[in-house]
Amino acid sequence: MKSEVTTLGHRVEVVRSGDWWAITVPALRGVFSQARNLDEVPAAAREAIALMLDVDPAEVGPIDVSVQPQQG
Repeated sequence: MKSEVTTLGHRVEVVRSGDWWAITVPALRGVFSQARNLDEVPAAAREAIALMLDVDPAEVGPIDVSVQPQQG
């Protein structure tokens, strides 16, 4: 069964991890992705969210990217 599609935005957190940006979606437990460049983060996050919600990526609301400081 498909999840209900929302037009609400999704806040994603990114942190640099080596050559990649590690992406998490705090509101959706278990949604992770990565992107080589920061400008690729919204598309990668949208795809991961769409997979989790079982919807078309075009149906995912706006992506709000929050860059987090590296640990350590």
